Amino acid sequence: MREYELGTKVSFESIREIAREFANQGLNKIYLHWSAGGYNDVSDAYHFSIDGNGFVHYMNPLDKTLAATWRRNTRSVNVSIMCCPDAVCYSETEVDFGSQPPTVYQVNAMAKLVCILCEELDLEIDSTVVMTHAEVADIDGYGVNDSDPEMRWDLLLLKDSDDKLKPGGQVIRGMAIWYHYNHDAI
Repeated sequence: MREYELGTKVSFESIREIAREFANQGLNKIYLHWSAGGYNDVSDAYHFSIDGNGFVHYMNPLDKTLAATWRRNTRSVNVSIMCCPDAVCYSETEVDFGSQPPTVYQVNAMAKLVCILCEELDLEIDSTVVMTHAEVADIDGYGVNDSDPEMRWDLLLLKDSDDKLKPGGQVIRGMAIWYHYNHDAI
C-alpha cells in the first residue's frame, strides 16, 4: 500500500486505494458538507476536502473520528466542498450561495468520490448511508425548520444537470449512482 501524505491532492485512483485500506474498519456512513470558507481553504476538519477546481485533498485517515457532524462521527467518512463563506438560507426552497457558490467541478468530484467510497467500503448509495449535513440536521433537530442557533444547511439545495435547484443529497447520490454504472467517466 502506498503512503499518502495528508493534505495533498489525490487522484480518484488513489482515493480507491485509500478506501480499500480502510474497507474492513466498520465505516458505514458518508456525510457531505460545505466548509463555509473560500474555494482554496482546504480544511482538515474533514477526511476529504474538495477545492473550487474540483481537486480532492486527502486530509485525514478514514478511521480517524472527526467532529464534523454532531453526534454522528463514529465510523463515518466526512467529505466537504470548499465554498459558501457568505451563503444565506432564507427557507428550505430559497437560498443565496453567496460569492463562492458550489462549482460544477466540486459537485462532480463529490459524486465521484461518493461512488468510489461506496464501492470500496461496500456501502449502498442511498439516503440512509450517504447524507448531506442538511439532511442530518433535519433529522437531529438543528435543520432549516428548527429554532436551533447552530442550524446547518450544508448542501440543502444544489443545481442539477437541468440547472434547477433540487435537494442536494438527491443530486449527489443520483450522480454517484450514474458514475457507478459509468466507470469510464470517473
